[in-house]
Amino acid sequence: MPPISVCMIAKNEEKNIARCLKSLAPYGFEIIVVDTGSTDKTKEIAVEYGAKVFDFAWVNDFSAARNFAASKAENNWIFVIDCDEYITSMKLPELLTLIRQYPRYIGVLEIENEMLGDSVSSDGATKRTYTTSLVRFYSRKYNHFVGEIHEQVVPFGFKEGKDVFSFNVPVKLYHTGYVGTPEQIAAKNKRNIDLLMAALEKDPNDAYNYFQLGQSYVLGDDYKTACEWFGKGLTFDLDPSLEYVQTMVVAYGQALLKSGRNDEALNFTGIYNEFSQLADFVYLMGRIYMANNQPIKALGEFLKVITMPPGKQQGITTFLPCYQIAVIYDNMSLSASGEGDMNNQEIALMYYRKCGDFAPARRRLAELGEKNEEML
Repeated sequence: MPPISVCMIAKNEEKNIARCLKSLAPYGFEIIVVDTGSTDKTKEIAVEYGAKVFDFAWVNDFSAARNFAASKAENNWIFVIDCDEYITSMKLPELLTLIRQYPRYIGVLEIENEMLGDSVSSDGATKRTYTTSLVRFYSRKYNHFVGEIHEQVVPFGFKEGKDVFSFNVPVKLYHTGYVGTPEQIAAKNKRNIDLLMAALEKDPNDAYNYFQLGQSYVLGDDYKTACEWFGKGLTFDLDPSLEYVQTMVVAYGQALLKSGRNDEALNFTGIYNEFSQLADFVYLMGRIYMANNQPIKALGEFLKVITMPPGKQQGITTFLPCYQIAVIYDNMSLSASGEGDMNNQEIALMYYRKCGDFAPARRRLAELGEKNEEML
């Protein structure tokens, strides 16, 4: 058995936990499931998959539950996974080598988050994904969780400003927790917002909690309130290299556009140099220029982003900018005439085709095809 224990906390997860545990089964890990008050078959399912199940009275503190789970493990190395996640790839031999090489380090892995919503058109809900990197491996001898919500792993005795060393874990997870009924999303958001507000009362200078509040309101489609919290979070002196800061900047810009505050979003030109290495930010700038009727500047950003490494949002360097480029040339063909009109439409068609099966592009190709047939 590998010297790794999987630790999970659960409540009423009978619809998800079997899928998660099934993805863990091939690796032979010890599995600890800490139940915080399920009234469904969560615990029974966990036992069927060989998990050791413990009860924990919920105290509005995710770190307390995470640390309790780790205390029940037989191994010092802890792999944290949630019930609404499952493994899509794992290189176990490589992982075992890494934990021997870096006994005090924390391990960061990629999580692909499934979300609902079309990134360009609002006609119907489509699936999209957004990739994040989170700490999910650590040795309990040297590290533990802190924070009541959106908890983080830090070394014992950690103080702000100290470096925390990490290694990349050869594991990928897929997360479905952001998809659910409106009632489920609303209930989860209310719980998170209540906990975050309580955390801010204790420490009003924690920018990370402002960021998470903004994210919670985005999930609830309340972009106006999200902007308020993102704006407050970005008043602090923050390191632009931190992942959550980069995510907050992009999310703030998107929320401003969703709120119709296009002129405010244009102020992001002032932070372009700090974030221009991020594909998601460059794409955002293209959208900001488009929203402010500056298509030529937008075109430059979209052409730039398709040359960059993949970003966090699915399609951010492929079909999304290609669609925007096609729209720009399409609009120019409609407003021009003669030879230039035909050239612009040909370019638009080329970029629409580069979008693959992206629904808005396919619809426009169909429309243009019908028009072309009428002209013949």
